[in-house]
Amino acid sequence: MAAPPLRFDGRAAVVTGAGRGLGRAYARLLAERGAQVVVNDVEAEAADQVADEINEAGGTAIADYHSVATPQGGVSLAAQAQEAFGAIHIVINNAGVNRAAQFADMTAQTGPALFDEMIAVHLLGPCHVLWPLWPAMVRQGFGRVVNVGSGAVWGLRGQAAYAACKAGVMGLTRSLGREGRRCGVQVNCVLPWAVTDRSPDRSDDKFGPVIDAHMHPDNVAPAVVWLAHEDCGANGEFFTVDGPRIARLAWVASRGHTDLDPTPETYRDHWEKIMDLAEFTVPRSTNDHMRNTVMPHFAPTIENPEGRSGRAGGI
Repeated sequence: MAAPPLRFDGRAAVVTGAGRGLGRAYARLLAERGAQVVVNDVEAEAADQVADEINEAGGTAIADYHSVATPQGGVSLAAQAQEAFGAIHIVINNAGVNRAAQFADMTAQTGPALFDEMIAVHLLGPCHVLWPLWPAMVRQGFGRVVNVGSGAVWGLRGQAAYAACKAGVMGLTRSLGREGRRCGVQVNCVLPWAVTDRSPDRSDDKFGPVIDAHMHPDNVAPAVVWLAHEDCGANGEFFTVDGPRIARLAWVASRGHTDLDPTPETYRDHWEKIMDLAEFTVPRSTNDHMRNTVMPHFAPTIENPEGRSGRAGGI
């Protein structure tokens, strides 16, 4: 017998940046599956439209217009969500802005403002939303958080500020996953790719027809909604969601090269081995990296500290 469909009855969700594009798709699918949804967007008309669409379809939603770029915005959003629905179980941190600029074109006068805007929305935005909601999630023993990163972290010209903040979101996800795992709060990160009304024209791209057919928000939303469900056991993980394709991502460490008396020449002469990813480990935490990835290479020193005590002690 087939497993029953995934439902969110009795759950309440906050989706930021939900007035259009990907956020709209997340909010609509959560509501379709029974969740009560706070549709957050600084564009009031867009937020109202999505909330109206959900309510007219038989779901339950309210619109919220607070900006996640400020601490007070996050507090006000949380207060409105809790006033409307009581306990909040799910947060999708989707709100974002993008101001493309080549790093070489920035100056000491213009660069900080660009970075500050990106940091406020992309990196601090999830914190502004979670700071007032996280304690309640911990007390209720349940929470699902999906942070939205970006494939820009792989490296994209003109996106230094954007990519840096999205990489920060990945680090935030990993740490919050560790903090929340013993109290029922799970945090994951998606790097979605979909064509929206703000995407560039791809009509001349040889992959354009495939992208237009498959890379749209409604194909990304199921993966995000699955990560928000209580049956999903993932925590502190990253996933690329390329339209209808999802794949787990990981930070890996090559086997590397160990020399307890290193010189620059040591690494020059073993550079190919250091760069080789044929053998790698996937650390699950900072402690795991030290215990299971780094320390085994020092086993002889640990067993016989008299041999290289100076070097071993400096680790």
